[in-house]
Amino acid sequence: MATRIFLDTNIFLDLLDNQRQCHKEAVLLFELIDNGEVIAFFSESVVTTTDYLLQKLLSKDLRTEFFGEISKKIQMLPCSNMILDRAVSLEFGDLEDLILFQLALENKVDFFITNDKKLLNSTLKGIQLIQAGQFLNIKSI
Repeated sequence: MATRIFLDTNIFLDLLDNQRQCHKEAVLLFELIDNGEVIAFFSESVVTTTDYLLQKLLSKDLRTEFFGEISKKIQMLPCSNMILDRAVSLEFGDLEDLILFQLALENKVDFFITNDKKLLNSTLKGIQLIQAGQFLNIKSI
């Protein structure tokens, strides 16, 4: 069975901004997705946050085209009141990260891929939090 991964917002930013430090790793990660070697998930908040942050870097047409294509390859997970309720009960400072983590946990992903150092150093349990580069090493890329 293919490995199930959840992609944090920063992974999309790394992919779309070639000036970011982890751009190459994000490109390789998306090649795994394109090749069907992993099953990837994200949330609607990842889309809206990424779109907002990239407004000055990419045109609306490019952003819209990108997310239109991505939605064919990556499954969007819906959030719910239950996810929010469980997220706010967790011990960590960033509510956005907690919601994404809980969403991934509820949907039984194998890895939560992020390059957020604060999140990587958290004590959240249930899913392996891992950087894109570390995941590529596991997959021997």
